[in-house]
Amino acid sequence: MAGPREKAIIGIDLGTTNACVAHVRNRIPRVVPTDRGNLILPSVVALGERGDFLVGGVAKDQLVVNPKNTIYGAKRLIGRKWNSRVVQELRSYYSYDIVEGPNGEAAVLLGGKVYTLPQISAMVLAHLKKIAEAFLQKPIPEAIISVPAYYSDPQRQAVREAGKLAGFEVKRIVNEPTAAALAYGFSRGLDQKILVYDLGGGTFDVSVLQLNGNVFEVLATGGDTFLGGVDFDNRIIDFVLEDFWRSHRIDLADSPIAMQRVKNGAESAKIDLSLVPNTVIDLPFIEEKKGKPLDIRVALSRQRLNELTLDLVERTFQLCDQVLGDKGLKPDDIDEVILVGGQSRMPLVQELIRSHFGKPARKGVHPDECVALGAALLGDSLDSIDSVTLVDVLSMPIGIATPTSQFRRVLDKNSTIPSSRSFRLPPPREPGQQIEIDIYQGASDQIVDNEFLGSIRLPAAATGRRIDFKLDEECLLKVSFDDPEKGMTELKIATRDTPDALRRALADAAEAQKPKEGEAQPAAGEKRGGLFGWLKGGK
Repeated sequence: MAGPREKAIIGIDLGTTNACVAHVRNRIPRVVPTDRGNLILPSVVALGERGDFLVGGVAKDQLVVNPKNTIYGAKRLIGRKWNSRVVQELRSYYSYDIVEGPNGEAAVLLGGKVYTLPQISAMVLAHLKKIAEAFLQKPIPEAIISVPAYYSDPQRQAVREAGKLAGFEVKRIVNEPTAAALAYGFSRGLDQKILVYDLGGGTFDVSVLQLNGNVFEVLATGGDTFLGGVDFDNRIIDFVLEDFWRSHRIDLADSPIAMQRVKNGAESAKIDLSLVPNTVIDLPFIEEKKGKPLDIRVALSRQRLNELTLDLVERTFQLCDQVLGDKGLKPDDIDEVILVGGQSRMPLVQELIRSHFGKPARKGVHPDECVALGAALLGDSLDSIDSVTLVDVLSMPIGIATPTSQFRRVLDKNSTIPSSRSFRLPPPREPGQQIEIDIYQGASDQIVDNEFLGSIRLPAAATGRRIDFKLDEECLLKVSFDDPEKGMTELKIATRDTPDALRRALADAAEAQKPKEGEAQPAAGEKRGGLFGWLKGGK
């Protein structure tokens, strides 16, 4: 075993709702407490009244009074293109303004100025760096940062950029379920097949790993970057809005401050119902009508919450079965189920884990802390002789667009990383033009449903030459070309311009979603959808 690292390193779980930072001392990982004495830091950035930036709990405190200048849930937006369907659908769910960034990416508006999502996330990471340095009383130049296993290449690149902006040398980007497995199995000499069920604030990941000593081999992974605790909150929010609409015929969705209070009340009620069977959402003076103050007082039971969210929980088990099926496995083949993420505390989740897998989830692994602890263990072991061996996989296929706008896979899902695959360059689409290859990542056969990673352009003379797609150990894509003069040369992937084929496909999809002539346009309060939108429609 090597001696202590020359440079201090920490592990960071940059969550949708909360972030957590951990370090290792004498081979034992520990969470670093925040400046408020908590073990987690809200992943919230705000612009204060005096023009100063606030991070963490103090930023979350002003969500109600200043929702327009308080950024939360950035993890769902980072690394995504502004014109993607995902971002356009999300815009109505946030109280702050989501705008187009300088390179065509999603960005946010604070105090009239545009900030990229890596800049916002960097403020959270820099705050964690400051907290860790104060606690450990030494500079912390290096970090391991975790990301959802189901993150695309641009999202991983954006998190790495955020780490760099925060002043870190990011030694590695690691998948959250893999980090959680490390926290569970490091140096325990286990020989087990485990499933990591990671239901966090904004994302769901599931990974199946084979543990053999300090070798952690990911067999298969999957997930949904739009399935998490906030979706459970939204079901309660709709339930409350519906009740208020029935009683007063007032749409609270039109008031950002009222909506933030409802959101806070919904989140608190959800947490309470993990411990008690009944609670009351009590929000005095939420609105007024004809000079009379109106209150919200809604009883909510655990049973009712289960009914409101059962389909969300069932969706997680569908994904679990898909991932198991990718490797020909059944729930009975799993030795242990590890729960990660705050939403996994929900009693319904734990009941269905027991019934689905025939055994209860493993206790003793803290759902909020294990990812940061595992990332810290990985960082501490990087220079050790008995270091951890991670064998991870690609969560979503990477490929190219065909001339008919179909998606041709080059690197398949669950390919072991590092990984590479080569093919020969096709001729240009029109004689005399450059060869253009548009690169996508996703599970659909249609490019419009996948994530556009960028384009590469080469002269027509390159027709028939070899091109390599390579994934490094962080699952980041590098593309190389067999140049006749220079040999294998890495190519820059251009992301600023949206390919014409994708532009047409997006326009066709948007046109298909427009109301037909004679159909009513949705009112402002209806854009949330669900039961509340149905009620607002007068049904």
